[in-house]
Amino acid sequence: MGKRQKMAAFLLILIVCLCAGCGEQQVKKSELILDTAVTLTAEGADAQAAIDESMARLKTIDSMVNPNLPDSDVNKLAQLAGTGKWVSLQPEVYKMLATAQDYAVKTNGAFDVTTKPLVDLWGIGTDHAKVPSPVELAAAQKLVGWQKLELNEEKQAARLQDKGMGVDLGGIAKGFAVDEVRKIYAKYGIENGLINLGGSSLYALGVNKEQTAWRIGIRHPRKEDAQEKMAVLPLKDAALSTSGDYERFFEAGDVRYHHIFDPRTGRPAQSGAISVTIVADSSVPDGGMLSDLLTTAVFVLGPEQGIHFLQTMHHGIKGAIIDGRLQLWTTGDMAKEMEEVSRDFQFWQGSGELQ
Repeated sequence: MGKRQKMAAFLLILIVCLCAGCGEQQVKKSELILDTAVTLTAEGADAQAAIDESMARLKTIDSMVNPNLPDSDVNKLAQLAGTGKWVSLQPEVYKMLATAQDYAVKTNGAFDVTTKPLVDLWGIGTDHAKVPSPVELAAAQKLVGWQKLELNEEKQAARLQDKGMGVDLGGIAKGFAVDEVRKIYAKYGIENGLINLGGSSLYALGVNKEQTAWRIGIRHPRKEDAQEKMAVLPLKDAALSTSGDYERFFEAGDVRYHHIFDPRTGRPAQSGAISVTIVADSSVPDGGMLSDLLTTAVFVLGPEQGIHFLQTMHHGIKGAIIDGRLQLWTTGDMAKEMEEVSRDFQFWQGSGELQ
């Protein structure tokens, strides 16, 4: 082989090596949907198409669950509450409600989507947040109760028994949406990407640009700077959701009133938990939706009951709970997987000792 032929062959090999990922491209796009900042990242020849279709899908889901839209299923349910009329639902909304009811039973009411009257009364996260009077609270509490939400599977319909009732899908809709985007990514052959809905519900596919697991920062629940991390969790082909009392709250009389309600008391949950992170791997059906609702349910249950409940779940689900003393309660191998854990935190061993 002559010198020129050797050089040409070398260049050909070099081009082949450099173009091993030819046709692959990473696309990233952000929009405000579902009342949160959505950022979708995808790598592949059809990455742009996957993201465009995913954004459109998210907007469709938002139109179904947004209580401020007159034609949303959620708004129709509230408008016809107490009339005895059944409301025909989109399959997506019916699935969310059916799953919510299932977990209302499993958690003895710790998870309950009929908390909308409480959400409206307290106004947490709005400019009219307040601590309601005992009379106001008692009146709103009468309108809460998963048993008063009836479902008709055959008709894909629902109804609320009492006038003034409503459903709030804030604790389940983003997780459901994550699963829907994941399906679209699969359709377009996207193997590497990140589906991020506001940082509180996400799904990591494959690897990042560095060809390593996606590194997800878990926020420090007691630092004002949202960039301050409690720990970093490498994530690959798994859903992750986080809920904490730092997301939306106000303070009155040295008490923090946050947005995660205990449906059984009508007040912000005082379970001892201040943050919950749930991970569901790819073996868990509807992993995004389940991780989302479980953060709320486990937060309301508190560290001890929450850990016990998680241990009864699918083996692909694990979690970490932070209590008011900054102790980390974990299940599965979460404790081993966490990296860069802040010195503010200690791992609870369950034996009365800290590590």
